[in-house]
Amino acid sequence: MKKILFALCCMATMCGYAAERAFLEGYTVEPSRINNDEAESGLSLLKNKLAFSRGGKVYVATLNDSLDVESIKEQSDLSALGIEGQFAQYNNQLIFSSKGVLYCATQKNNVWGNPEKLMIDGFMSTREQEEGTTFISRRWTYKKKPAAGMYNPAFGNKGKRIYFSSQLEGGRGGSDIWYIERKPDNKTWFAPKNMPDVNSERNEDFPQLVGDTMFYFSSDRADSLKGSNIFKKLMKGKFAHAPQMVVGQFNSDANDKNFVVAENVPFLISNRAGGDDIYRPNLLVPEPEPVDTTPVDTTPQLKVVRKDFRTCIFYFEYDKTSMIDSYEAEFKYICDFINEDSTSIVQITGYTDERGTVEYNMTLSKDRANVVFDRLVKMGVNAKRLRFDGKGKSNPVVPNAQTEADHQKNRRVEIVKLENDEKDDK
Repeated sequence: MKKILFALCCMATMCGYAAERAFLEGYTVEPSRINNDEAESGLSLLKNKLAFSRGGKVYVATLNDSLDVESIKEQSDLSALGIEGQFAQYNNQLIFSSKGVLYCATQKNNVWGNPEKLMIDGFMSTREQEEGTTFISRRWTYKKKPAAGMYNPAFGNKGKRIYFSSQLEGGRGGSDIWYIERKPDNKTWFAPKNMPDVNSERNEDFPQLVGDTMFYFSSDRADSLKGSNIFKKLMKGKFAHAPQMVVGQFNSDANDKNFVVAENVPFLISNRAGGDDIYRPNLLVPEPEPVDTTPVDTTPQLKVVRKDFRTCIFYFEYDKTSMIDSYEAEFKYICDFINEDSTSIVQITGYTDERGTVEYNMTLSKDRANVVFDRLVKMGVNAKRLRFDGKGKSNPVVPNAQTEADHQKNRRVEIVKLENDEKDDK
């Protein structure tokens, strides 16, 4: 999509592993053009599209090339569910809160309906047998009455886990982030568990998981600026860390919350202008600089490019395997990119341009892949997770290249995180 390509071009040499890092430099965070006098709330993802609530109705938004909302349309079937706050979708299931109770709605014929309360240990209704008889009492009781409601759910672990905020007993203080896990029967859920490595003595809310590794939430803990701010925690791998405040303009002295990444663009709710509005990144247009008449070196610029969220690409000079000096600073980003998922297998493949013999280019491409492999291992990436190979001058990005700039596009090493089916094929 154009908007994704636009964002990736702007961050070509960054290769950041977290969604917000692509917008730390060269951007401001500004109100969305679709805000109005009513409060916006409940930012959520519906089939990776941005959704939100306003005036008791749920809307789905279309994004444009300027990283903003282009148009909104009410989703009447969602409005009818009585959703409060953010909701979460996984396949044909929709989890939401209404009056502090978690419900699951099912999609049928493109319509969400038939909501049912989640059956959670400690919160499921039961009937009691009358003492001394074989009769069952008609009076409903509860195994454990919840001390507080459950709000703002988010899916994790491929739909097997639900995060939410609540003031349930046993928390660290205020509102905490909790989670429940699906039982093998696929119908009921284990009792809630607290997240002590995320929660503080203050309030935590609006959990969101990006890529099943980066956990975002809002908190008014002691190290926030003022009010509530957006925090993040990398959940897996050797780079896992304690909660950190998201840097840049995503946070302010106001109440910042409900951080969501839709179509690779981060959005949030903030009251920095008075009422709760949707905010989004906005590209800064630099002032035009005086024209420099000094002769320009026309040699193609060599950069590390993040092609998408699975692939990074190195480019090499003609007939060389040595690493380019400017790449030294990029390897930290490459390590972060690889360790987004500490269980992923990474394929490193070298290529050459189409000049030279098949045999020579095959050796050269393998040598280039080996250079990248060695550098990543020295930086702490587990060698068992890395595979490398050379493909010579096969699979050119620009077949039959005529210019040096086009030849440059073919001289590359691709670093690709494999999908599960690709791992099995190896």
